[in-house]
Amino acid sequence: MKKIFSLLTISMLLFSGCKKVEFEGNNPTGEGLVDFTIKTPETGTSIILNSGTPNFLVPFSWNAAVPGLATVPIYKIVMALKTGGDLKTPFIEFVAGNLTSTTITYQELDDALKAKGIANGAKTDLIWSVQASNGSVAILSQSIFNISITRMKDGASNFVLLAPVSSTSPVTINPGSTTESFLFRWTRSKAATGSPAITYKVVFSLTGDFTNPLFTLNPNAAPADSTATITYKAMNDSLIAHGLTSLATPANLKWTVIATSGNWSQQADYVNDLVIIREVKVYIVGSASPGGWDIAQSTRMIEDPRFPGTYYSYIQLTGGNEIKFVNGQNWPPFPGAVDWGQDPAGPAGTITDVNENNIAVTTTGVYRVTFDLANKKYYLQTAVSNGIGGMGMIGDFQGWSQPATKMSYIGVNKFILLANMNTNNEFKFHDGNAWDNSANNLNRWFAVDNANGGKMVVDPGSGFDNFKWTGASGRTRAIWNGSNTTDLKYLLNSAAEMRVVGNGMTGVPDWNPGASPQMTYAGNGIWTITLPLDANEEIKFLAGNDWGAFDYEDNSGQSQVTGTPRPIQWEGGPNFKTPTTAGTYTITLNENTQTVTIN
Repeated sequence: MKKIFSLLTISMLLFSGCKKVEFEGNNPTGEGLVDFTIKTPETGTSIILNSGTPNFLVPFSWNAAVPGLATVPIYKIVMALKTGGDLKTPFIEFVAGNLTSTTITYQELDDALKAKGIANGAKTDLIWSVQASNGSVAILSQSIFNISITRMKDGASNFVLLAPVSSTSPVTINPGSTTESFLFRWTRSKAATGSPAITYKVVFSLTGDFTNPLFTLNPNAAPADSTATITYKAMNDSLIAHGLTSLATPANLKWTVIATSGNWSQQADYVNDLVIIREVKVYIVGSASPGGWDIAQSTRMIEDPRFPGTYYSYIQLTGGNEIKFVNGQNWPPFPGAVDWGQDPAGPAGTITDVNENNIAVTTTGVYRVTFDLANKKYYLQTAVSNGIGGMGMIGDFQGWSQPATKMSYIGVNKFILLANMNTNNEFKFHDGNAWDNSANNLNRWFAVDNANGGKMVVDPGSGFDNFKWTGASGRTRAIWNGSNTTDLKYLLNSAAEMRVVGNGMTGVPDWNPGASPQMTYAGNGIWTITLPLDANEEIKFLAGNDWGAFDYEDNSGQSQVTGTPRPIQWEGGPNFKTPTTAGTYTITLNENTQTVTIN
């Protein structure tokens, strides 16, 4: 019995020694491997092999197959045909070592497919997984992914964009210019050996998807050139042709370059931003205008953002004379220069740039001149004829009643009004006599964009705030200033007082605002004072009792003439000169005519 027991014991021990896998839960205690999953390339990935970049690396990764013993598993990437294939007998395979990731070059993938008889440029649909083996046990990953690989045929190397550099800061262009242009540059791509020569195209998109570009730009000269040029006019024409018709709206473009070699298309490594603002500069010139026919003195017009291609100016024109419109301060045949006048074949108010006539101005007055390039029209409007022409104000201070209270014209695109306002009174600037702004020849009013730094803007009807006087109740000075046609401004300050400050007043401390005499307001923007003046000294006018208040300076070249109005300015200038002879004088400051007279 002892012998039999011993044999049985030995048999049991031998049987026990042949057992390969022992698990407690999901933790191996024998020689087995725990199930694992693959990670990348994800299922559905399409790999198109580029013969121009044979060393490009395709990453493969998976989770670890945990061994039961200390033996580290060895991994193998296996691929089989999606249709009819079996991973147990792989179509192609790659040994990956004992790590949980590896890379395979384009060339290695292509060589493996070529060895299986796959034609150049052919697409092969595969399934892939990973086999783990620790020498005793071999298992496949529990996950299997679909993948497609297209063999090399034509190819091109990677390349990058150079200019214009990517930026969301707008580039302002003259959309009519044929002498200014964008230059696009990029590094060269290299065609794979045996592949056709590289050609390029610059592609533009609004979204960054270039499968169906907004429009395309061909390179300069030879197809292999790595630069492309497009004039500002051609760029604008392309934008308009593809739906970006509003010149007032920035064109937010994305661009890149696509290199092509045979059937291979290689996109540049980068996509750049390009934001374009199309700024048409339209000017008024002619004998009826302040600058006459001197093109250098022509008056630039303001763009109306509500109506693409519409420009306007508030300007005094002289009757019995003429004007034209130009797109810059050069006459044709200067490259890109265009001038417009009355169309001799059309009704009054239509423009053309071919065999045009000058536009007649019959009556002297302040006009709102509107130029409608989109519809080939112009309008000369005066407040006398239709309530439109000069600038006005409408608001709490006058009951929001039409017509608006007219402001005084003090220069091209400049107006002033001294009005009584209460604290927190709201108002708008308004150039007509009705709440109708549905067309570019109707009313235009202005509000404040508090969400954008408090800029003055043309109000389309909603979305912006009323102006508000936050100072003390009383006489208030309001100035509408469109002298900078791309940055309309307004000025609000107290007009409760006006002082004469300087070193030219007998018995008055020099340049001491608080101790300086106050002028008397006579109404209609007129201030007066009588006082003794020293000869050949200097004075200025200050709307307050301390420096920093609104002030007026000389705009006459420091004339010392008496009895004749001298022009003034508030935007910087020299002091006024007192007369050459000392004496008692009456000084009249007229804010509505922007003059000062010393008698």
